Amino acid sequence: MNYFEALGIPVGYRINEEDLVRNYLRKQSQIHSDAGTMESGEFSHINTAYKTLSHPIDRAKYFLEIQGKCTDSLDPEFAPEMFSLREKYETLSTPEEKKKFHDELSKLIRELIETLEKSEDDLGKFQKFYGLLRFTNSFLEKIDFCD
Repeated sequence: MNYFEALGIPVGYRINEEDLVRNYLRKQSQIHSDAGTMESGEFSHINTAYKTLSHPIDRAKYFLEIQGKCTDSLDPEFAPEMFSLREKYETLSTPEEKKKFHDELSKLIRELIETLEKSEDDLGKFQKFYGLLRFTNSFLEKIDFCD
């Protein structure tokens, strides 16, 4: 059973987060009331499903995986943009400049998530922008770690 089915959510990137939370809590309640008859794997499956589907980047990856699409590639068309981000970061010297750059990347991530929501029906486009989102988020996490 995939994570969407496990939590009673229609398969898709765009989800109703209130339904996700409500269904997760209901499943948790059912599991706890049936604890004597449930296998421990069901606890784990429901928790992993909720964790994955509640995080937009993890949900995008999972959505692509269950569609049989690769999640490890970055469209070569974005290579110059990624190189430019790295170059720009290396030129920053003050905490203020780094904070501004961090904020720009955070905004780009939000915009990419919105793009994914709009492109769910075009898996090629969805996959392309997921790759850019994954790279941008990873880059942001690395610079957060370094600062």
